Amino acid sequence: MKLAASALLGFAAGLVLFCSPAEAQQHRATRLGNPATRFAPPLYTPDDLRARFRDPKLRPDFASVLAQWGWAGNLEDLFRAAEAAEVVEWPIPVGERMPFMSSREGGRAICLKDVLWAGKEPAPAYAFNFTSMGRRYRCVTPKACSNFFLYDLGGEPKPALALVCHAPAREFTGRPMKVCFTLRNTGDGPEPRTTITLPIPVGAAFNSATEGGVSTEERVTWEIPELAPKTSREVCAVFTMRTPGRVNFKPVASGAIAGPAHCECQTQIIGVHALGVEVVDLADPIEVGKVVTYVISITNQGDQVGTGIRVVCTVPDSQEFVFGSGTTPVSAQGRTLTMQVLPALEGKATATWRVLTKALRPDDSRFRVEYSSDQFEKPIREDEATRLY
Repeated sequence: MKLAASALLGFAAGLVLFCSPAEAQQHRATRLGNPATRFAPPLYTPDDLRARFRDPKLRPDFASVLAQWGWAGNLEDLFRAAEAAEVVEWPIPVGERMPFMSSREGGRAICLKDVLWAGKEPAPAYAFNFTSMGRRYRCVTPKACSNFFLYDLGGEPKPALALVCHAPAREFTGRPMKVCFTLRNTGDGPEPRTTITLPIPVGAAFNSATEGGVSTEERVTWEIPELAPKTSREVCAVFTMRTPGRVNFKPVASGAIAGPAHCECQTQIIGVHALGVEVVDLADPIEVGKVVTYVISITNQGDQVGTGIRVVCTVPDSQEFVFGSGTTPVSAQGRTLTMQVLPALEGKATATWRVLTKALRPDDSRFRVEYSSDQFEKPIREDEATRLY
């Protein structure tokens, strides 16, 4: 009966708070506005709310209540937001459970923890949001009593960047190659500006870039505008690789807020083997009994070293072999001439042989050259026509 009498007394005064004996920190409020327990005078406009937080006499009480709640934020963040943030109507629903509510006891500011609004109707209130020490809060203040409280809305939304590289596993030298990078905001806050920087690998020639990428001699750079949470952007660059070997692409994405993101991908650049032959007779036509001079040139038109270069010539039956020399020794067996195997021929290099034959009879003759290498096992044939008269 004493508990009931106390409750009725509180109801008549304007604020009813029931405390369970087993849970002394839980409170049930049915009315707000008791002059003896209200934190400050009632509010009628948002400017009244701003005035309460601006009042130098109340600021120590704000600090005391929040300290009793165990708040770890910065009071100045709260006061700045009360002055400048948007203030909105925020009726407190019936049955709403509040983490705490400021009140007074004997004029002293106190913090009532775990308060349930059990009134018959929603309680009119003002609210504004703010951020402090990396967390978001909503400050709610009932109009009838100024008994403010805070909702902890969780950590402040922050962006987080992830970068993924896409490059072909293999490519040949001298051919355009596209490399792409996908930038994703994996956080829950927007990233206002991100810079992607790609160092240009050694041996790569920059051709072009998408999304406004700009190149210097050393790097390609993209500026990405605001990237919303859970969204992505792709940028690409095209290079021509000049030398064989493994090339690494190591871009870095740096946000205005988010920390840097790194990734790496590799491409094996394969050199091109391209042997070409040229067979030339230095004079044509040739009188029977005279010497025919053939110059044989094997050129590695690629950029990869060619190995095991083999050259075999066939002298037509209307001619006979006289002499041969060149990059490697020449040996003859009947009408077949064999150049000693050339172990290696660097890219863009040329090996040359000179073969002399004697014209035996009139003929529209063909001097044949066949060549192969470790890279081209099937022989490649080239004929040179010489008119004998």
